[in-house]
Amino acid sequence: MTRNIVVKIDLILRATEDFQKIADPLNDLFAIEMEEITKQELSGHFGNTILMLHVEIKKKRADQFIKKLVSLIPRNTMNELLMNIEERIFESSLYMRFSKQNFVKKILAVEDKDPIRIAIYTPTYVKKEIPDTYRKLLNENYDKT
Repeated sequence: MTRNIVVKIDLILRATEDFQKIADPLNDLFAIEMEEITKQELSGHFGNTILMLHVEIKKKRADQFIKKLVSLIPRNTMNELLMNIEERIFESSLYMRFSKQNFVKKILAVEDKDPIRIAIYTPTYVKKEIPDTYRKLLNENYDKT
């Protein structure tokens, strides 16, 4: 079933980091092509170049992304995410942050410092149902892996 899901992936690359090292795992793990990655070049505090990377995936592809994402998350990490899901919801979106260093090795490890941020949004019209909606979304995809 295709739902009205939107997945947004955001991360910051510093001048010393290689774009290709992020683009390759995005493609290998999630079939995200380089052309789908929006790059915004900014100037850092000391004049160094910073790249803001952004990817937006919708509907059927977002469903496929979530299936693949949950299949890559270790069971103990998934259990922790599900137990503390309320802490990861902000303005009706579910936010997960994963280590950029581990991501280049194609490993998903929860990390709040210098992360790859993944936001998942699906319409939920009753505020108190939001945590259960995301818990169900992750669980139904996790059970299929």
